Amino acid sequence: MPERMGARTTLQKLLSRFHFGITLFAVALSGLTILLAGVTALLGSADRNLELAAQLGAYGAEPALVFNDPHAAREGIAPLTRIPGIARLRVLDDRGKPLTEWASPTKDPIPLLTGIFFPKPASVPVRRNGSVIGTIEVWGDSSTLTDYVRIGLLAGLVCLLITALGTIFLARRFEYELVKPLNEIATVAHDVRLHRRFDKRVTPLGIAELDRLGGDINALLDELQGWQGTMESENAILAHRASHDTLTAMPNRAAFDEQLALRIQSAQSRNERFALLFIDADNFKAANDNFGHAAGDSVLVALSERIKETLRKGDFAARIGGDEFVVIIDPLGEDAGTDSLANRVRTGVALPIALPGGDSYSVSISVGVAVYPDDGADATALLTAADAAMYANKLANRS
Repeated sequence: MPERMGARTTLQKLLSRFHFGITLFAVALSGLTILLAGVTALLGSADRNLELAAQLGAYGAEPALVFNDPHAAREGIAPLTRIPGIARLRVLDDRGKPLTEWASPTKDPIPLLTGIFFPKPASVPVRRNGSVIGTIEVWGDSSTLTDYVRIGLLAGLVCLLITALGTIFLARRFEYELVKPLNEIATVAHDVRLHRRFDKRVTPLGIAELDRLGGDINALLDELQGWQGTMESENAILAHRASHDTLTAMPNRAAFDEQLALRIQSAQSRNERFALLFIDADNFKAANDNFGHAAGDSVLVALSERIKETLRKGDFAARIGGDEFVVIIDPLGEDAGTDSLANRVRTGVALPIALPGGDSYSVSISVGVAVYPDDGADATALLTAADAAMYANKLANRS
């Protein structure tokens, strides 16, 4: 089962843990090796010391063995009792009988170690004129070993503490040198994926491999930014074409329907009125028949421009058919009459239009006006009322 996002470990923690584990293993292995080497050297030294102590005791016990004097034997080995690491001393005569014996009053710290490392005493014969007159036996204990092991373990703990502190320092240094640059790359990728920030770039990181990676990412972002700009431009062109007439560049029927619905909603919430003008060219077919379709297109373009010139800021005009236009006058002033609105548009388009062949053409229009909400409370009713008023105006012009 995959871990949740919040439960995932970070690269910094993973590398720090790995680095600390390797360092801890190396320090522990080194410490154990040094400890074993020290114990081995110490054992050799302890054995040598016991042998030297036995030889020293042999010199001190020689007169006592000659005269078979236990008191003198005790005095002869007395200096050995003050040497650390000696647990027991014994002086034997030439028949192997103990002449004197001494045992340390201090308890052996670890008898098990004594049994392992000092199973037998160091034994030195005492000679007189080439003849053996007795033997000195010296037993060791684990006191010297325990002191050494204690010091070794303490030194190991200190080393581990220093290693932990050094690992923390190195991990933070490692974060600054590697994890921080990787974080920067991840941040750029995150912004690009979630927020489409194609303008983001990876800055130079000072590490050759990461700089190459950052350079490749920046090159890819350059291409993506270029594609994004092209797509946005194409989308804007397509959106404009979808909502505008290709000949006159005026909003088309779809844009008009959307705009009319918005104007009705706004006027209803503000309790205001607006006017809808339905405009139709009366003799447009004659322009096509007499001068050609190119001239007819010129008439429509000129007509659209003159209609837009009559608009106020906030008004709206659209071409919804071949020679049909609509205008939304919003808001409608209290003193604005429908006849004055229609006459204003008629006056604006009354001048002759210059045609491509050098001819001129005078266009007349029929205008129907409907007022919201007086003539209709919804888009269909309002447009129907304006269309009916336009046809009434057209019939009146013909008669």
